Formats: sequence, structure tokens, C-alpha cells
Amino acid sequence: MRRYLLLALLVASFNAHALQSIRVGSQVLVVGDSAARVKALLGEPSVRAKASSSSTGKKNKGRPASAKHKGEQWQYEREGRITIFTVVGGKIAHIEDVAR
Repeated sequence: MRRYLLLALLVASFNAHALQSIRVGSQVLVVGDSAARVKALLGEPSVRAKASSSSTGKKNKGRPASAKHKGEQWQYEREGRITIFTVVGGKIAHIEDVAR
């Protein structure tokens, strides 16, 4: 039974994962690169939205929000996947790649 649970969790982890870098053609975008570099390599995002302050809607009492929960999220459709860049202060703070 534990094997099946472990296998299910492993399969679920392949659907979305946070990245520190992503390849775009022969170039690489990394956390810390500028938003201008993202636009230069990928163009305008298909979706641009403010990142929510918390995924559950509750305020973080006394704790600073993580980079994933502040700033702006830019979504790009690439090769059957959705890549989400969280941009804070003009720099990439978080990269997430999601299978459709």
C-alpha cells in the first residue's frame, strides 16, 4: 500500500515544479535575471497578473510573504507547458513550469 502512495506522490510531483533556471532556445533564464531579459527572449506574456498575498487567503501574521506570493506573475505557453515567472522589483523571483 505504501508503494502505491509513494508512486502516486511521485507522479503528482511531475505536474508542477519550481525551477531555478529554464532553457529558452540556446539561452538560459535564471532566478535573478531582469524582467527585460524575459521579454527579450519570450516576448510579451500571454497572461500578466498580480500575485496573491497568500494561497489560502489568510494573512501571514508576522511572516514576510515568499517571492511566490508577491509581485507579478507572467505566464507563457511553451511547447505544451505553461511557464510562470514571478517578477518582483523588475527581477525574476520564482520560476514554475506546469504541464498542461
